[in-house]
Amino acid sequence: MPASEREYLPHSSGCFLCGEENRSGVRARFFVEGNEVLGRVILPPHLNGYKDVAHGGVVSALLDETMGWAATVFGKAHPMYVTGELTVKFLSPVPVGVEIEVRSRLVEDAGRLAYCEGEIRCGGKVCARARGKFVPMSPEGTAGVIPYLRFDGCRTFRKIFDAYRQGE
Repeated sequence: MPASEREYLPHSSGCFLCGEENRSGVRARFFVEGNEVLGRVILPPHLNGYKDVAHGGVVSALLDETMGWAATVFGKAHPMYVTGELTVKFLSPVPVGVEIEVRSRLVEDAGRLAYCEGEIRCGGKVCARARGKFVPMSPEGTAGVIPYLRFDGCRTFRKIFDAYRQGE
């Protein structure tokens, strides 16, 4: 799908991963393609763990973020989710300064937990894989997050939060 036709997920201005105004962050934008949440990003050099290799915490955060969105978008109830457990397997170094792709999907929505999987690829090679358990936020918690989200470039996925909006 061409970038001009993508529908991006909500983001916030100050978020470390998706915050457009966070000069220290990644500034990634995530979108849905089929049954997956994707992001393509070039990690800046200041996010390295050592020369030309992304810090493992940044790699984990990218997987965590996209898996949380996969639970939100594809889960039954569509609230926001928080991470209950995250397991990351680092298979090879994730480089900075070149495009990487992160993709995640919902494996199972079991009601009280959503199970997701994700991976990061560079040049077709899988560099990291993750599994996570995600806990749905309360309706009040989800409603509290909505004012911090920006919905530009977001049509369909704006609507999944309608039930949680408070006098917007």
